[in-house]
Amino acid sequence: MEDNKQLDSKLVNSLLEINQVSYRMPPQISIASKVTHTIQYFQQSTYNNGNTMILDFQTGNAYIDAHKSYLRMVVTPNDATHSFGSGSVGNLFERVVVRTKTGKELSRTENANLLMKNMDRFFKSDNWLNTVGRAQGHTQEIADGRYGSVVPSGGKVFIIPLTTFLPCFNLIGSKLVPPMIASGLRLEIRLADPNVAFCSFDQNAPLGLASYTVTQPEIHVKEYTLADNFSRSIAQIASSQGLNLLYKEYYNTIVSTSTNQINYDIKKAVSKALKLSVFTRDATIANGRDQMASRPYNYEKIQSNVGADYVPNQPLQLPAAASADNINEVYYYALEECDKLKSWDPSSVSPGQYLGVAPTGTGDVYNGAVVNFSYNKSNTSELAGYTISNSRAMLVNLTQEGVAVPVRLDTFLCYLRLAKAMITNTLVLD
Repeated sequence: MEDNKQLDSKLVNSLLEINQVSYRMPPQISIASKVTHTIQYFQQSTYNNGNTMILDFQTGNAYIDAHKSYLRMVVTPNDATHSFGSGSVGNLFERVVVRTKTGKELSRTENANLLMKNMDRFFKSDNWLNTVGRAQGHTQEIADGRYGSVVPSGGKVFIIPLTTFLPCFNLIGSKLVPPMIASGLRLEIRLADPNVAFCSFDQNAPLGLASYTVTQPEIHVKEYTLADNFSRSIAQIASSQGLNLLYKEYYNTIVSTSTNQINYDIKKAVSKALKLSVFTRDATIANGRDQMASRPYNYEKIQSNVGADYVPNQPLQLPAAASADNINEVYYYALEECDKLKSWDPSSVSPGQYLGVAPTGTGDVYNGAVVNFSYNKSNTSELAGYTISNSRAMLVNLTQEGVAVPVRLDTFLCYLRLAKAMITNTLVLD
């Protein structure tokens, strides 16, 4: 039975809101007193390959919206026959280091170009690559041996979001970066070898690149100035207990081998290991070829373990040599660990690109095979990972099929890092 109840004014107002027939003015909820678009300049206006680009943030008391901030630069190769291949302008970033004003290291990403290429390809769709991704140099495969789009010798302007290459700015919860962290922050970007960053536009006649130049590098920042009473409240929290900033950090391990059975451990102690990604490339890649491309998938068995816990519980095996007819399970497993199965947000890496082909020129694809292992123990949170220590190691076990070939495995351990920002210093915990 239902009881008839007298509607009070609060319930009436709520029902009007729910039924979209309330015509009141929305409440004022902004706490910012000013928003500005500022430009931060690097120490030099011109850098060459092999140099380290350095910038010190001069943001004062402003809060940074990293998702609306970006790096702008002009990239000029010494000829007009090269492209970024399956990557983007992020191919130029060999190492990215971020330090606080007191010298505390917030983030260090080795081989950041390889990580960025694969993160963009697996986590973004074709539509993203053809729209937003175009600004940072992404492109789709072009047939007849033409690889990507050419970067002209006269230079081209590229835009790359800060959250793409700065993990410590990509805060969990999409929070603003507070001035306790941002003010005085030092950014160092080491530029990669030209034959790592670029490949020939024409893969039928691959040629090496002698050099390239980066000019007019600038970081455009979206800054918010909070009203005094809110700013004081946050400062009080920072001075008494610190501001907790959570983000995902990446630790790179490199293994070179020419054996069928590949076993190695990750020498990193962390409290929350979330994911492991293994990118397999040929041990040597000729100049002019796409250095960011994976080699064709050829594992007959994959598994990893942390202590006595195995992921997956039973090794994931192929019934025969990798082919278009049996690659779907490992492809599906890789997408699952990238959270691509919860919603209709497809990856730009197709099954054919995941399988890959040997580089021969005409008909090449953007080889994109990656072996992913997820250690997140929650389906609703990103904060429930495995603990790794000297007594509880993380091991990777892979088996190549057929005749073993010399390969280089770049492994990226994704783990949770906490930066506790105080007024004068920052505490970093893994």
